Amino acid sequence: MEDLRVSRRKKFKAKIRYMRHNWGMYVMMLPGMLSLLIFSFGPMFGLYMAFIDYTPSIPIFESENVGFLWFQVMFEDPLFWKMVRNTVVLSCLKIAVNFPLGIILSLLINELVGKVFKRTFQMVSYLPNFISWVIVSGMLLVFLDGDSGVLNKIIVAFGGNPVSWYAEPYKWWAILVITNLWKCLGWSTIMYVAAMLSIDSQLYEAAEIDGASRLRQVFTVTLPGIRPLISMTLILTIGKIFSDDFEQIYALVGQNAILSETTSVISTKVFEYANNGNYIYFPLSTAMGLAQSLIGFILVVVSNTAAKKLNVESVW
Repeated sequence: MEDLRVSRRKKFKAKIRYMRHNWGMYVMMLPGMLSLLIFSFGPMFGLYMAFIDYTPSIPIFESENVGFLWFQVMFEDPLFWKMVRNTVVLSCLKIAVNFPLGIILSLLINELVGKVFKRTFQMVSYLPNFISWVIVSGMLLVFLDGDSGVLNKIIVAFGGNPVSWYAEPYKWWAILVITNLWKCLGWSTIMYVAAMLSIDSQLYEAAEIDGASRLRQVFTVTLPGIRPLISMTLILTIGKIFSDDFEQIYALVGQNAILSETTSVISTKVFEYANNGNYIYFPLSTAMGLAQSLIGFILVVVSNTAAKKLNVESVW
């Protein structure tokens, strides 16, 4: 027992010495920690609104506690389950398309010859990430407008009939996935390409001596070298299955009631409740946001535990 105390004391002193020796890094970390506490953890006291009968004239912590009433109202609403369906379907489609294509594009960029061309191609690929969704919505309207849209003109030129894209809700799962892919695919390659550059070049030389082709080197050297990053990214991505891209959907679809059958997601409903001017919906919108965050946290923990069981690199 005494040896255990001595060991813990030594470890504690070692940590103190490390912090003193690297105090500069902790000072640089301080602004980020403060912003996290102020803007992320500070507002969390407002989550208490999901458990009360909120009235603006009464302080939030003096309001009547109603337990899980708002969660019951939320789960009993049939529209909520439609929003859950849309959220999960859109998230799964984006993961199924964007995640593997991001890795494939990174592998292709890594195989490009010529530093200038390689950097130029990568820069051009992630430039769409800096275009706001509001601008993208205007660009999309140019393509999909029912009367003068570029896409409809092409369809008519080939003998087809024009499509009312903004009146066809079940086409918008594909439209949202494609626009997200165009905007975010290049940006997702940055981490993968950086990880590939850190792989020891001697491994490629050894594989080439053994007669491995470039394609074979991808599977024996490149992919195993970035496997920890792929695993971590996949775990964090799975945690976002129950989340949604509110900015994208609100900018591209807005308040279009016709498309709400497939584009109405949890975040858009939370935004609608929180901004309709009726304080009665504030607790319900808070309950929706809290449930969405909790399920996302559970998904991250479950996927990380599964990764550990399968002997795959995990987040923690």
